[in-house]
Amino acid sequence: MTESIGTHEGWLASLDEDALTDLLHRRPDVATDPPPRSFGLLAQLLGAPARVSMLPRRLDSGSLALLELFALMGDLSRAEIGHWASEGSVNETPHIDAALATLTAHGLIWPHSLPGAGTVEYSPIDLSGVFSHPFGLARRQRKLFLHCAVEQDRLAVLSNLGIDPALERGARADAVAAAMTPERIRALFDGGSEEMRAMLSRFVDGKPVSLIFDIPSSAGTPAFERGLLYRLDGHRVEMPLEVSIALRGDGWRLPIDLTPPTFDTRVLSPDEVQRSRSIALLQFCEHTQALLTVIDTDGLTMMKTGGISAKVIRSLTNRLGFADEHDTALMLMLAREAGLLAERGTTGVTLTSAYETWSTSTRAEQAATLVAAWWSSPFTPTHRVPRASQKTVPALKKMLDDPAAADLRATALTALLRYEDADSPATVLRDSGEFTQYLDWHIPVVSTTAGPGHVHALWLEAGRLGIVADGAPTDLCRTLTEFPAGRDGDPGEIRAVLTAQLQDMAVWVPFSVRLLPDSTAVVTGPPSTEVASILGAAAQPESRDVASVWRFTPASIRGFFDTGGTGEGLIDALTAMADTDVPQALAYTIRDCWRTYGALAVRRIPCAIVSEDVVLLTSIETDGSLAVLRFERLAPTVLVSSAKPIDTIAVLRRHGYSPVRHSDTGQLQLDSTTRIRAEASRSTHRAVHSAQHRREPRELARLLLAGTSGSVDEARVRSALDPLSRLLPRELDLLADAAARGTPVSIDYQNSKGAIVRHAISDALQDGHWLYALSESTGSRESFAIMNIRAVSAGRQ
Repeated sequence: MTESIGTHEGWLASLDEDALTDLLHRRPDVATDPPPRSFGLLAQLLGAPARVSMLPRRLDSGSLALLELFALMGDLSRAEIGHWASEGSVNETPHIDAALATLTAHGLIWPHSLPGAGTVEYSPIDLSGVFSHPFGLARRQRKLFLHCAVEQDRLAVLSNLGIDPALERGARADAVAAAMTPERIRALFDGGSEEMRAMLSRFVDGKPVSLIFDIPSSAGTPAFERGLLYRLDGHRVEMPLEVSIALRGDGWRLPIDLTPPTFDTRVLSPDEVQRSRSIALLQFCEHTQALLTVIDTDGLTMMKTGGISAKVIRSLTNRLGFADEHDTALMLMLAREAGLLAERGTTGVTLTSAYETWSTSTRAEQAATLVAAWWSSPFTPTHRVPRASQKTVPALKKMLDDPAAADLRATALTALLRYEDADSPATVLRDSGEFTQYLDWHIPVVSTTAGPGHVHALWLEAGRLGIVADGAPTDLCRTLTEFPAGRDGDPGEIRAVLTAQLQDMAVWVPFSVRLLPDSTAVVTGPPSTEVASILGAAAQPESRDVASVWRFTPASIRGFFDTGGTGEGLIDALTAMADTDVPQALAYTIRDCWRTYGALAVRRIPCAIVSEDVVLLTSIETDGSLAVLRFERLAPTVLVSSAKPIDTIAVLRRHGYSPVRHSDTGQLQLDSTTRIRAEASRSTHRAVHSAQHRREPRELARLLLAGTSGSVDEARVRSALDPLSRLLPRELDLLADAAARGTPVSIDYQNSKGAIVRHAISDALQDGHWLYALSESTGSRESFAIMNIRAVSAGRQ
């Protein structure tokens, strides 16, 4: 395949449909609109500096190290690669071949045969925009000779090496590079003064670039004349790459490690993965509903500086029996992102009208809402640490978006999906430490940019939401990575897809309720929305895990009555949900509470206690333990309290009475009374992108092999060019035709020096602010800033 392939374009043209499709799948950035119609354009897009600079984010650590080697050395044979990568001693051949295959698959290098040599050499695209000083070393001898700022130094180098100064400039540079062999360099070094050798040793041990003011003239001059250092301008000097390597000795090798870390692997059972995912999601939905129910009942107050204090979160966690405060913070953040919570006033937090719909939805709909909110969050919900301050921002306090968090979320989950066959062993990560190690190898650039705090939080959040289960990605992971993360995502679209996908949760995780004689209910598995609502109203949670324990007390049972329930209604509901009969003691407690429930009615006068039982009112009035209420007898059946109704009810219940609350009109007032809700959703500012008409990799590969771009909407191309250009309408039409169909035209282009240069171009393609084309004037492919195109004329001129 590599015979007679001397250029990037030629190598691309030699690929078959499957190989070309794989390359385009790995490089979706070149699927432009309209698409490239030739392999020349494809090669130009693959090597565009802006695109190349983004590729290290997709490469693993081994491939990145090998790419840095190509940036340092340029073209390399397979034997030279093995030499510099310490093949056999440090790195194994399969690991080197795997890194080469990855770089080739991304179009960053391509193989070709050397004429007459029969060996394969790999050539890289231009990597100068990715690595400024690969491995901390400088540029090569030839380039530094050409960039030398002092002609006297160049002439001295030519004299010392015995090279004819009358040669053409490029030929002289080639001759110098060929003459500066490791042996010649060491001889020149050894022939210098001790001061010169000491000065050069500092370059070898440290940085290859220094300020000229740090170089003594007595040591610098002989080094400049020998080509061991070059003066690039009035300020900098640089040691050539060949000199740095030669002075390090024959045994020195570059620090290249291509050995990936090892992790446990096993064949995953799809059923077990589905079950683990469902358990995690159902538990999270149940806990979130319990948390929001408490907020609905008792309210939630923010600090004056904004956000919920750690003390309040700790109190909510202990009260609800959650395992971790981070879980509570995650629920609060996702409820806010999903529009279920909103700020009210300066320090208040209230539920929105969207909560009413969410709380009565199925578990699949609830889970889809929360997972979509997590994927669309512009920051890591449980690691809210701005880069500027490095101080944790409290939950629910507003903060700026963190693009690195959303980028890590999408890239990390994509990296987890590296196994393709469901029947093959998958990587299983035991904890966040292994997850960090995994990402540091597979996506080192993204992982390092985000930082360990975001990586640790991402692992915990993904596990809590069932996106990762038992150390491996679930089906939710693959679904989410099909959508943009952060503000670019559409929560409504994501929610609809997830709702359909999660309909089977209850099938995978059935639950059971057992009522025990000690007035507790043991729920195995996450309960349904209806069961959770009943237990949440009639019992207090004692523990929440895979199995949760709920305790029935007179106070909790009265809470159920306060929502409009009845004694027999509660017993019937428990009978219907439980696998066991309602214990006699529990049934008696429920009926006894119901019998005394409402015997007292509390109304505001400011507060009146009303009862038909005159003896009972007299007993209450004379009870010294209730003196704090400062009673006043208004009538034989009416007793007035000086306290507020809610405080009066609390005191009476604490002393064994069972009053109920009446409205001002004397009607029974239940806790289910309609509450004031905030607006249904928060206003968010999603990123707005123009519609892109990109082709699938397979379709684009077939079009390239056929030598056509398929059907192109020229009007859309013209509308994309119009706001970027300064052309007259007729000229814009010509340029749009050239960009859409590759029609030859001539352009007057203003270059970086301000001069107007005419180019006869063909095979043009517009991509963003740039026009890529083959310039017949220069004989090479060029990129033109569209705004600098001053005129367009038909044909080649």
